[in-house]
Amino acid sequence: MKKGDIVTVVTLAGEMIGKFNNSGAGTITLDDPRMLIQNEQGMGFAHGICVTGKNNPTEITFQSYVFVTPTNEDIEKAYRQAVSGLVL
Repeated sequence: MKKGDIVTVVTLAGEMIGKFNNSGAGTITLDDPRMLIQNEQGMGFAHGICVTGKNNPTEITFQSYVFVTPTNEDIEKAYRQAVSGLVL
């Protein structure tokens, strides 16, 4: 992974998507992180990474996660649209 790659971090709390910043010593940092949510209308992105957290945080560091994977191309496009507001 290189800085700026869109990745999915799977945690015990759910899936988080963001731009890879760095990793080390069992941690991974994402820029512009969003939590993936699902409801009756389908999949989407929360305005952050937890219910009581700051809306649209600029960065988050995970100290505990299950795995990290490159994000599916369709989800990456939707993520970029959600973060930038631009339709791709």
